[in-house]
Order: sequence, then structure tokens, then C-alpha cells
Amino acid sequence: MRAALVVGAALAALVCAGCDGADDLPRPSGPVVDTEHGTATPYGTGAARVWVLRPKGGETSSMVVYLHGYGANLPFYWHLEWMDHLLEQGSTVLFPQYQPGGDDPFILTPYDLEAGLQTGFRALEYDGEPIVVAGFSLGATLAFVYAGHAEEWGLPAPRTVYSIFPVDPVLVDMSLDLSTIEDTRALLFVGDRDEVVGQEGGREILKGLTGLPSTLKELRLIRSTDHLFVTHDTPTYINDPVVRRTFWVPLDRLVDEAR
Repeated sequence: MRAALVVGAALAALVCAGCDGADDLPRPSGPVVDTEHGTATPYGTGAARVWVLRPKGGETSSMVVYLHGYGANLPFYWHLEWMDHLLEQGSTVLFPQYQPGGDDPFILTPYDLEAGLQTGFRALEYDGEPIVVAGFSLGATLAFVYAGHAEEWGLPAPRTVYSIFPVDPVLVDMSLDLSTIEDTRALLFVGDRDEVVGQEGGREILKGLTGLPSTLKELRLIRSTDHLFVTHDTPTYINDPVVRRTFWVPLDRLVDEAR
């Protein structure tokens, strides 16, 4: 019931479009949605829409930029409980929509991501908190697009990239130069039974990270066990405690390290 109410409120927010004010700060483009451990506020419209999730406690010591998988362009799908967990741990979360239609081609998503991140950081009045960017599937590759283009886009660079089951980067940005990523911790996961994106995307990204020493980059193959069958969709089964230990705990550790 709570999930249905949240999704309903979120969809209502999307039809209440707003615009930037006379000053330089974006104004909310829809009503604030309460979550279990915080609030979610939309800023911008279309490609530039981004949700800013703030903890109810107010002050935070870190920021997580969460980049969703293909088509799951609202924070109120399966990600909501993960977002609330991050809020409870003291992180602010940026959730760029970057697929205004939900099914936009891969090659358009970097441009939409740039617009959404710029809107989000302006709305937050970012003040130097350490940034961890975490992504799943398409978002797992876009996490490196953001890291590689941060300076060009006029954005603060992430301290850490956490990439779960990334798609092949050539499908997203053929000109992506990962060698420009430096002084960044990179952790990539691939799954042994992932028949959607396979393992090639993770391996190609790892090969491209030539600016990082081996101590700062790692590719982990997540193997199936009697308690965890690792398909592409496994990270979305957030009610399974094994799934949470496998995918949530590493992010918690990376956020703690970044702080």
C-alpha cells in the first residue's frame, strides 16, 4: 500500500511542471514526495529532470548519485528501498531521470544525463561533500560517462564509481575515453548467469581505465550459489537478504571510505 501511494504521488508530481526562478537556482518542478527516511523533490523537466532525495535528519556527510537501468527512470520503483537505506545512512541521493520517455536510445542518454546532473547539483547548492556514483546496467556504464566527462560538464567529479552489471560502453558512447579518469576508486560487478549484458561491458571498461593503478580498480565476478542465482535482474530482488548483502554492503563501505 505504501509503495502504491508513493508511486501515485510521484506520478502526480510529474504533471505539476515548474520552472527556474529569476535567480540561478532551480525551483521544484512538482510536489515533494515523502519516503520512509526522507523526501524526494523533482527539479527540471524532460531530459533535465532530476530527483533530489534528502534525509529527514537534514545534514549529510556524503552524496550518492544513483544511475538507474534502462527505462526505470523514477526513484519509486524497486530502487526506493535502496534509496531510503542510503538516506538513513546519512547520504543525499541524486537520481537523474535521463530518459524522459523511459525508452530513449542508449546513445541519447549521456546528453540527458549531463542536463539532469547540472540541474541537480545546482538545486543542491553542492558544498563539497564526497560523491559516490552508483549505477545498475545502463546506469552502471553511464557512471563512467559521468566520471570521464565531469570536468567538461562543469560538475564535481565522483570520488568512487560503483558499477553493477554494466552494458558495453560502445553502445552508449563510442567516443568515451576512460583513460582520463584518475584518482578515482572503481568497483565493477559482473554476473556469472547474466544473459542480458553478459560480462563484456565490465571487462571493456576495466581495460579502458588506464589512468587508474590496479590498487584503485577492481572487477568482481559474482558467482551463483545455492542461495543466490545471479542473473541480470538479481540486484532488483531487494527483499532478499542475500541480495542486500551482495550489492548493498559494498556500496555502504565505499560511501564510508569516501567520507
